[in-house]
Amino acid sequence: MLNVYSGALAFLCLGLRLPFRWRRAVVAVGFGAVGFALAWSGLADAGRAYESFLLVIAYWVGPWLGVVLVDHRLRRGTRTDHLLDDPGHRNPAGVTAFVVGVLVSVALFANQSPYTGPIPRAFPWLGDITYLVGFAVAALLHASLSRKPAADRRPHPVRAGSAE
Repeated sequence: MLNVYSGALAFLCLGLRLPFRWRRAVVAVGFGAVGFALAWSGLADAGRAYESFLLVIAYWVGPWLGVVLVDHRLRRGTRTDHLLDDPGHRNPAGVTAFVVGVLVSVALFANQSPYTGPIPRAFPWLGDITYLVGFAVAALLHASLSRKPAADRRPHPVRAGSAE
C-alpha cells in the first residue's frame, strides 16, 4: 500500500489538473487498481517474481547515487538552497549521466531470468554487477560532462551556531 501512496503522490507532482475533491481519490484508486493487477499477475511464482521485481527496480539506485555524489562533490562549498525552488534550474549533465548509466549497465550487465546481458552470459561467475557498473558509468560521465555554473560559485554562508 505504501508504494500505491508514493506512486500517487509522484503522479500528482506531475502537475496534471484534476479537481481538488477528486485528486487523491482518483489517483489512489487508479494506482491501487494497477498495483492489484500487477500483484495478481505475479501470483503464480510470487517469491521469484518479487525477488526479480526488487532486483530490477533497484537498478536505478547505482546510477542515481553516482550522479548525486559527484554533484555533491562538484558543488561543495557553494550554495545550493536556491536551486530547490528555482523552476529554471536544469542539470542536463546529471540527467544524461543517469539515463546512460542505467541503459549501459542494464543492457550489458543485467543478470535476470527475463534478460541476461552479454557480460554475465560470457562470464557467469561475475554475477549481477549492474548496480556497480551503473554507479561507475553515471559518476564518471557526470564528472566529465559537468561544469560548475557561475551562479553557484557564491560562497556558502556560515550561520552562527553551525558546526561548520
